[in-house]
Amino acid sequence: MKELTQTLKTSTISLLMLALMFLVVEPAIGNAIEDQFTVTQVVTAEISFLTPASDIVMSPTLAGLTGGTANGSTYVRVLTNNALGYTMTLTASSSVGMLGNSQGGSIPAYIPSDGIIPDFTFTTPANRARFGYTVEASTTADLAQAFLDNGSLCNTGAADAVDSCWVNASTTARTIINRTSATTSSGATTTIKFRTVINSNPLPAIPQDTYVAPTTLTAPPN
Repeated sequence: MKELTQTLKTSTISLLMLALMFLVVEPAIGNAIEDQFTVTQVVTAEISFLTPASDIVMSPTLAGLTGGTANGSTYVRVLTNNALGYTMTLTASSSVGMLGNSQGGSIPAYIPSDGIIPDFTFTTPANRARFGYTVEASTTADLAQAFLDNGSLCNTGAADAVDSCWVNASTTARTIINRTSATTSSGATTTIKFRTVINSNPLPAIPQDTYVAPTTLTAPPN
């Protein structure tokens, strides 16, 4: 009998201990736990020419003695996802102007009135020849300030009069576009217009030849 009583006591104590352990462990099993983490993906700025510039053949052909005016243009479309936009510069292979392929002659580069700021109108003195360019953009605000005008002067105002603000192409890179935002999926368009004027009996003489002016556009993201 004493042994039975002792056994019952032992069993009762064991059951109480198991119940106590359940009460201690159970909350940890029944409550939710959390473990948060972050996924990071870096997207870099990118820029491309959706439409690269095409070669230009100035039109019409000009006579070396009687002269005339010839025009030509090309355009580029730039695409970028950079929130700060991009800057575009134009650089020529020579500061002299257009160079003849075989006779060693040249069509001199345009000379702005103050030597730096583009002239609102393209002017050529008597008996002289000039080669210059201007820039227009699908978004006027993208143009560098030098190519913006107030209707009569360049490098001032916020307008973009057609066929205005002419300057020389040179080996010194000139900023022509300064966009401060990303483009749409269709890109932003920049048009570069060139003009050659040969007045009658030019000095120096313009030999019969084919004249070229290799030109480079560079557009890094800001």
